[in-house]
Amino acid sequence: MVSTMHYAAPPRQSRRGQMVDALFIVLLLFVTLFVTTFMMQLEESDTESGTSASEIVPLSDLPINDTEREQFQKMIDSGMTDLETVNQSVAASEPRDDKYEISVAALLGTLALLVGYLTFVYRTSFREYREVVEYKFGPRYEEVES
Repeated sequence: MVSTMHYAAPPRQSRRGQMVDALFIVLLLFVTLFVTTFMMQLEESDTESGTSASEIVPLSDLPINDTEREQFQKMIDSGMTDLETVNQSVAASEPRDDKYEISVAALLGTLALLVGYLTFVYRTSFREYREVVEYKFGPRYEEVES
């Protein structure tokens, strides 16, 4: 005897609910972008506060190769940039030990959070996948009487 179980249809979200969810995600995106931009501007203003016009180094004295020097000169001549900006660009590109500070605790915390999140997503998705398959095709092991 084949069992004919009747499964309830999955709940449907209203248009209003979908719009609220979409607007919430867009709001979170904009907040994230603006906070990141604001924080970057604060960092830049902190590092630029010590820069003065007397610290501007001529293009010939910058620690760059001849090809870079020629390209920067072309950019300065065409009005694309100025010597101060070139100095800042070269200074930002110089290798330093303090550029990328990596905290081992923060790295391990991030990895733990990522593994936890991916485990949650995998388990939830797999469970929902099994529910959909069961809904569409019935239980996995049905007893069939001959």
